[in-house]
Amino acid sequence: MGDHAPKRVLVVFAHPDDAEFTSGGTLALWASRGSEIHYAVCTDGSKGSVDGDIPGEELILRRQAEQRDAATVLGIRDVAFLGRTDGGLVADPELRAELVRLIRIRRPLALLTWDPWRPYQLHSDHRAAGQTALDAVMAAENARYFPEQLAEGLTRHRVEEVYLFGTDSPDLWVDISDTFERKLSAIARHRSQVSDIAAIERQIGSWNGHLGESKGFTYAEAFKLLRPHCEICR
Repeated sequence: MGDHAPKRVLVVFAHPDDAEFTSGGTLALWASRGSEIHYAVCTDGSKGSVDGDIPGEELILRRQAEQRDAATVLGIRDVAFLGRTDGGLVADPELRAELVRLIRIRRPLALLTWDPWRPYQLHSDHRAAGQTALDAVMAAENARYFPEQLAEGLTRHRVEEVYLFGTDSPDLWVDISDTFERKLSAIARHRSQVSDIAAIERQIGSWNGHLGESKGFTYAEAFKLLRPHCEICR
């Protein structure tokens, strides 16, 4: 079970609201226990509306504001918007370099991201965010990757744990019973995405309740835990 709260955490996700829906209860719990948590939002969220009358730039600004509000509810330290086009995220060297830079600056002990290997994961942005984040974890500790960053004064950094959300193969469950209401409050801040908050609350309650039931929790979130530097895995 996920009882400890990592000292420093970086959450890498594709769209504004991904973190709250998948991991909001865990992040609120860790923040309440003193974790320093940082967000990296890979896309601009510009396709996150069925209302075609909203100008693209207005939607981007709205979603950024909503994300900042939601992060505040959970106790997140700061939010970095990487600004890639929604729906067009790719696992390219430029995005990897940007995430390596963030890892070397923020120096997280734990990183959360999408499970890029989930079977039948339809959203390409989710796959790209997860894959690039994992590639960045491995590159950030190697001085031969992006040495120009080290020349600027950054130093290589090792991430000890990776928590994959949106996974079909969880092996770690976090009891979010005490922070479930804060998760819902954070989700509600994404007003451009949540038209019927009561329906969302029922859906999220059912899902997190289902995850917690087998573990004896009222509500839980589930992750696949990777330890990239476990000696037995080398």
